Amino acid sequence: MEWKKPLLTGLGWGIGTAIGLTAALAVFLWYQNRPEPPKPWNTSSIMATYDYVATEGEENTIVVFYTLENMTDFDYRVQDAHDVTMSAKLEKQDSLSLFGTDKLSKIDYPVVVPAKKRIMFRVHIAYPYPEKEKPNANKDERKQYKAGLEKYITDEMSNLNGFELLDSTNRYDVIFPCGWKKSLTQPSAP
Repeated sequence: MEWKKPLLTGLGWGIGTAIGLTAALAVFLWYQNRPEPPKPWNTSSIMATYDYVATEGEENTIVVFYTLENMTDFDYRVQDAHDVTMSAKLEKQDSLSLFGTDKLSKIDYPVVVPAKKRIMFRVHIAYPYPEKEKPNANKDERKQYKAGLEKYITDEMSNLNGFELLDSTNRYDVIFPCGWKKSLTQPSAP
């Protein structure tokens, strides 16, 4: 009879240990396989600076020029619109309006910004400007034409407050400011 007590105690310890190890393994596996939240959007790796506006093509549609600067140590590449969402920023609604749904706006692909370098970047707006630039315009006439175009965008597209590019692969949020409004309020250089 004395052998039963140590046997039952050992059996209890063995079953308890097995249950404890199984529970610990289950918790470990759950922790390893739980969904990880996505990393936050990075707004400082690729910076956009407004340059100027112009027109293009027979329809005289508007193009907004920006400089993109890659602040990282790695080349930034986007081959197509697969994982990229380009939007117009709407001021009154404080929201984004996706490109591509209305075919009124687009960007050029591929986008390649080498590490620690800057490139010119264009946002095409399929909105015609009623005045064409004079052929062979001099510097002052080109400057005046661009100022008129900036005023036209400010007046006719008053709700447009820039653009935003969301790259879901790299989690980059590139903010394109609406510099055309600021250009109108700044005094012209002598």
